[in-house]
Amino acid sequence: MFGRRKGGEGTGKTGSVTPGSTPAGESVGPRMYRADTAMAPDVAATKGRSPEARPSVSTDSESKKLVVGRDIVLTGEIRACNRLIVEGRVEATLSDSRSIEVSATGVFKGKAQIESAEISGRFEGDLVVTQKLIIHSTGRVYGNIRYGDIEIARGGTISGQIEAFEGGGPEPVPATTAGGSVSASVSEGARKS
Repeated sequence: MFGRRKGGEGTGKTGSVTPGSTPAGESVGPRMYRADTAMAPDVAATKGRSPEARPSVSTDSESKKLVVGRDIVLTGEIRACNRLIVEGRVEATLSDSRSIEVSATGVFKGKAQIESAEISGRFEGDLVVTQKLIIHSTGRVYGNIRYGDIEIARGGTISGQIEAFEGGGPEPVPATTAGGSVSASVSEGARKS
């Protein structure tokens, strides 16, 4: 049943023969193997790996992306993450990272020092954004906030100690003249960039 095909013994005309599929010293025709046995030849070893069989190489930014799903609770310290996406609940310190995105269902409590942030859910704690902070209409940000640029959509809320970096540099400029707390809720779609 799994031997040679009928009518082709010794003729070499039993089917298509591809280069490298016939063992050395045998010119009778292709051998047939059962797929479920250990008798099948290792194609990768005899012919080298095919380009399709190589593992896909993801970009550096994709390989350092962390997604915390809706029903996930994560606590601790997160470092060297290019992009953190929070759909569930995170109580952590985020450092050596590039960006954070808190979705409408997400909650982040803790400290974060990053380049950019997009908040559609809730952020509570210390937030330092060296470049751009975007607060969407469903976003709520509470705590000590320092940022380079800010964009707040209509309905977005920011409350707490708020400071802007002057010219995108590391030195903050108080958002109030007395250096006190600020609470803001944008209702007319005003933006500051």
